[in-house]
Amino acid sequence: MGIPGAIGAKLANPDKTVIGFTGDGGGMYTIQALWSAARHNVAAKFVVCNNRSYRILQYNIQQYWKEIAVPDHELPLSFDLSQPEIRFDELARSLGVAAVRVERREEIAPAIQQALAHDGPFLIDLLLEGNVRPDMIGVRCGQ
Repeated sequence: MGIPGAIGAKLANPDKTVIGFTGDGGGMYTIQALWSAARHNVAAKFVVCNNRSYRILQYNIQQYWKEIAVPDHELPLSFDLSQPEIRFDELARSLGVAAVRVERREEIAPAIQQALAHDGPFLIDLLLEGNVRPDMIGVRCGQ
């Protein structure tokens, strides 16, 4: 919802600054909406919280396991999005949206300033710490 929702909110409120947030997993479901933002010059701003995993699914399944008294164990490998690396900044640019990747804390403020100053849609690919197992990818399929 973060990407298409921000586009809709910006269309409904053209004089307001609109910033949509999405996770990397959720963003993958709707990344094509960036093309619409570029095509129609919808100046919404987007932040992809990129932890290279389906973190919300990890939390949900851990809570479920706790509720049904299943001991903690390794998370399903399908919750890991670390390999191959998803570069949301590059995806955005390929869809016509200006973008920047933030890998260090000190890059956050300049990225926000750049996004707000940009006259058009803009995406920040915000790299966060993730609970990932890239060492397992390609070794086995599923669990």
